[in-house]
Amino acid sequence: MITPEFGRFFTHVLMRQADLAPRGDSQVPNAKAVLDHEYMFETLQERLWPVAEQVMGEELIPTYAYARLYGNGDELAKHVDRPACEVSLTLQLGRSHHYAWPIFMGGVRFDLAEGDAVLYPGCEVEHWREPCAGPDGYFSGQVFLHFVRKNGPHASEVGDNQHRQVFSYVKHRTMVMEVK
Repeated sequence: MITPEFGRFFTHVLMRQADLAPRGDSQVPNAKAVLDHEYMFETLQERLWPVAEQVMGEELIPTYAYARLYGNGDELAKHVDRPACEVSLTLQLGRSHHYAWPIFMGGVRFDLAEGDAVLYPGCEVEHWREPCAGPDGYFSGQVFLHFVRKNGPHASEVGDNQHRQVFSYVKHRTMVMEVK
């Protein structure tokens, strides 16, 4: 989905966030860092939006991006996502060791390499991560890019309602820039 080097760059951003203002969230309280509604990750979402639509075979609208830096012992309980995550893309950014901390979706295990992603219906497929048991000092950066179906039941969740103005998303903006 993205180059491993680009994924490591984004993980470096998360590591800086962990140094400046470490925090977890309600799903993973001990996560080293969380960045939600961050323009850098939402720009990545904008760039990958056409790819997500091609894979899904339908028009999508971004809702939000959410990045998390995990460490040993972190765990993500089984859950399905809220309506703003009707279609979700989980992207493995960088990690400190070759250990691939798996994500499970509907009982299927996914071991993602740096830069790899999985696209799934977040509101329908139960997903989770078992406790992370990587080598000492292990960390793993992940970003979650969430969309709704343009003509689907959750289209009102566009822009994640409270945080984002939909007009700030421009599909193909980067393609326009590249043809100059």
